[in-house]
Amino acid sequence: MRKALRELASHLKAHGLARGLRLVWLKSKRSSRIANISSPVTGGRVWVRPGTSDMAIYDQIVLHPYLPSGRAFTTIVDCGSNIGLTVRYLNAAYPDAKIVAVEPDEGNFDMLVRNTHGYANIKCIKAGIWHTPGVLGLRREGLGPSAFQTTAGGESASIEALTIPQVMERGGIDRISLLKIDIEGSELELFSASDVSWIERVDAISIELHDSWRPGCGDAFFKAIARWSWTYSFHGGAVLCEKRNR
Repeated sequence: MRKALRELASHLKAHGLARGLRLVWLKSKRSSRIANISSPVTGGRVWVRPGTSDMAIYDQIVLHPYLPSGRAFTTIVDCGSNIGLTVRYLNAAYPDAKIVAVEPDEGNFDMLVRNTHGYANIKCIKAGIWHTPGVLGLRREGLGPSAFQTTAGGESASIEALTIPQVMERGGIDRISLLKIDIEGSELELFSASDVSWIERVDAISIELHDSWRPGCGDAFFKAIARWSWTYSFHGGAVLCEKRNR
């Protein structure tokens, strides 16, 4: 009860009475129909699926600091874009940036396309991030549509696997100002690869590590980036790593 009251108070403070109450109602509502929410943090209206993890992601972005202000990101690659709420947040925060959004799940990707429709600076790619090209399978690692994990091969594999350099090529960018990674544990394979030289072309990385159920994710990540010098800060569940003297 206390948690619910704190949550309600946060929404009322952030959105006002009418919008705050509607958000809390949408979180508890189960419906096959999508709904829209409007917030300055996302640059206007975004679409969500009521009663799903979409609402928790919205809370994470709108109610809690996601990235520090005062940066000048010009090229952004979002790996694990889900339905595009983070993409819209980043677009509102850095309106001059070119953004490449990558999402493997078909349902999430459809919502991502809807939420980024009309934004010429945002390119959406339906694929999974991996350390080698190929095809991937997709399995659920939780209850909500934010908990899909890519897996290597298998008979049911049908998701295109792309490396970071391939994403950069398709997005038409030579250097990444900000690489955001939330790929549900597949960062273990990505950063355990023998060749991670592409990190040289990345200025900052915002990553959510999933060691709680895939031990070794953090170890692989920090070993991979160790040859470069970084400044670290923590924002919600993400670690922001910014290159020094880049």
